[in-house]
Amino acid sequence: MKKERIERVRLQPDGTVKSGRTGRKLSARIDLAKIDSAAAFEPDADTPILTVRELHEFKRVEDADVKPALVRKKLHMSQAAFAKLFGLSVSTVRDWEQGRRRPEGPARVLLQVIDREPQAVRRALAE
Repeated sequence: MKKERIERVRLQPDGTVKSGRTGRKLSARIDLAKIDSAAAFEPDADTPILTVRELHEFKRVEDADVKPALVRKKLHMSQAAFAKLFGLSVSTVRDWEQGRRRPEGPARVLLQVIDREPQAVRRALAE
């Protein structure tokens, strides 16, 4: 049976974690917003220290991949109509669809909701 040990890790500026011993990137991410809080420096009694094996079990959670063109085409709308109905600029929709830009943050969430519940978004925007 392999003996487990505690490993020191280094937090990188982009939120990734590297092994303090080997420098190898580990599949774990840290919420940088929480690092600056006072609570980040106080140990939690109910939070265990992770072993190397436990750190390796972390899986990266990818953002849902939203394809703006598919969302729009599913609604049988032109770029102009889609942009006007959902409060977007036509150039933004065009840039997303042509791969010059990617929807980020709230725009990505809006596209996910439009994809799943377009009528709910229409009702919400009509009020």
